[in-house]
Amino acid sequence: MTPEFITIAEKVYPKQIAHFKQLIATNQLSHLYLFVGPSQPEKLAFSRYLAWLMTGADTRQAIRIVADDHPDVKITQPSLPKSGTGTKRTWKVDQIRALKPEFVTVAQESQRKVFVFDAVETLQAESGNALLKFIEEPAGPQLLIMLAENLNEVLPTIRSRAQIVQLRPEVTLAQADDDATQWRKTMQPVLFKWFELMMQRRVEAFVYVQLQLVDALKDAPQQRLFLTWLHELSRDTVVYGQIPDAQLHFPTLVGLYKTLTQHYSPQQLVRASDVVFADDRLSQTNVSLQTRFEKMVLEIAMVLGDEYATTKKF
Repeated sequence: MTPEFITIAEKVYPKQIAHFKQLIATNQLSHLYLFVGPSQPEKLAFSRYLAWLMTGADTRQAIRIVADDHPDVKITQPSLPKSGTGTKRTWKVDQIRALKPEFVTVAQESQRKVFVFDAVETLQAESGNALLKFIEEPAGPQLLIMLAENLNEVLPTIRSRAQIVQLRPEVTLAQADDDATQWRKTMQPVLFKWFELMMQRRVEAFVYVQLQLVDALKDAPQQRLFLTWLHELSRDTVVYGQIPDAQLHFPTLVGLYKTLTQHYSPQQLVRASDVVFADDRLSQTNVSLQTRFEKMVLEIAMVLGDEYATTKKF
């Protein structure tokens, strides 16, 4: 499954993501940003997304970032007060100084070491000065991201050194969720029909790619979800009959799975599944989605049409 921070960032900040990808590609990324705007969870998701881009932008790195287990990414928040004295977080000078071992070491696996500081409007003069000392004396290439809801509450010494970005959500998460729900209702039946045509080696599967899929899969989150569904469908065809139907990803399609197992050998279904999963490598290249899907249709037709095919007809 796609980590939540990727889904949130791509839904809420698509234009900002495109802008920062361009900055990274052209080596124009600054070393210190102050992201200002509402919605702390969304800003934090966007910051994790940038860290993900800097560390390779693959699934393994995303999992490590979520688990706070990447040596080149440090995401920190101000401390809670001592028990019984309130709930407002504030940055403590000792907390900043404790980060010194991180600041004085260079990135181990990535282009830059990435630091994210949440709620920097709670920095006081002493803790702010301690942070500035590290900012002005980096051990190597770094990307420092600071988050705040109110620019006027951020220390002037921080504001003057950072590139300020007003990070306004293009849509709210609620709006994005409503749109996503409707898209799922529309696209799942389309996927099911295309998968059926593809597994039946019918030429209409090519037409489906051109007329039904390409225009409906413009956004990266939609493409990822669609491919996740496709992986789950492919898995179901391989394990059908070996596990209870209730454990299938799409148990409503048992009729299709049964028909496929009657027409193809287990080895053929595994090969077809391998073709689907091989698309993961192409998704990391500049090959167009239409070309990838048409290639998938052709290769599945080949592996399902070899000498091991049964003589039964659909």
